[in-house]
Amino acid sequence: MNALLARFRHSAALIIIGFFLIIYIALGFLYFQQGAQQKEFEEQIANVSLVVAKKLPDITELQEEYDKVNKFLAPITGSDALTTLVGIAQKSGINVNPESGKLSIPPPTVSEKKVGDGSYQVLSFKNISVQGDYNRVMAFISALDSGEELNTMVLTRITTKQVEVIGEGEEETNIETVANLDVDIYINPGNESP
Repeated sequence: MNALLARFRHSAALIIIGFFLIIYIALGFLYFQQGAQQKEFEEQIANVSLVVAKKLPDITELQEEYDKVNKFLAPITGSDALTTLVGIAQKSGINVNPESGKLSIPPPTVSEKKVGDGSYQVLSFKNISVQGDYNRVMAFISALDSGEELNTMVLTRITTKQVEVIGEGEEETNIETVANLDVDIYINPGNESP
């Protein structure tokens, strides 16, 4: 009986040691995982600290920026927007002569969209078609996208394709780029219709 109790004590001691060893290994594993999380949290804290440390703009700077944005949202008629789009095409080197068929801008539709807390009137030009040399067409698209002429202009769709154009002689062919795009121009509500 003493031998059985000795074996039981020995087995119980091994089981208790095994149990504590398993707990120790599990805690060690959690500790090493925590180290990786701490590094991630330290990086996040560093990024947030950079944002928090940035100096807030002065109220006059904010007011100037607000006035600038409102200036860009000034009412514009559809014909003025059309003139601006044709001017951008001309500056980009696109042939804007109506007989050439290289630029086609249908009349805009007017709608109202809610953005954030405000409602804006939107002049939407759908299916603007422009054709010409690849670099000139891309310059036109880039000028529209940059907002240099109209800061509240948004390109909503662009598709391009290459076409073969037969020149005056039958042996003369050129590859030109055709782009179809949609443009929205946001303005303050209450504008005259196009």
